Amino acid sequence: MNRYVLIFLVAALTIAACSTTRKQRKDPQTAEAIAHKPFAIEVKAVILDTAQAGKDAYKLAKSRVSGDTLFVDVEYSGGCKDHVFTARHNGQYMKSMPAQLNLTIDHNGNADACRELIKETLAFDLRGARYGSSGTLILLLNGDRSNKITYTY
Repeated sequence: MNRYVLIFLVAALTIAACSTTRKQRKDPQTAEAIAHKPFAIEVKAVILDTAQAGKDAYKLAKSRVSGDTLFVDVEYSGGCKDHVFTARHNGQYMKSMPAQLNLTIDHNGNADACRELIKETLAFDLRGARYGSSGTLILLLNGDRSNKITYTY
């Protein structure tokens, strides 16, 4: 009888540990948390490319620039598979003062059918999108002209 109780306890602890690990991994990161842990999230490069990596839906909740890094808060449905976000531009700067650039953020959800609401902060290195050696660049995320982001370098 004691052997069955021991097996049950080991199984219950294993399930509880897996559940706790999954919840910790899904917690969204705030700008304050990132500031205290500068390597808490991966900073991806902005790619010069006209192709699209993914067209899955997501909500762009908030965006801001700090130094050479663009932080974007996103929300999407998922929870069972890894989601990949890519920032890209086509190299066509708009002739204005200062110059403007459309920056597209693609989302590939890898056919994730789960429905958990995921909130995540993405980080992109803007140095690859600069226009000239120093100055200011206005970023239009996904072509949205009503929400312009100023990047000064």
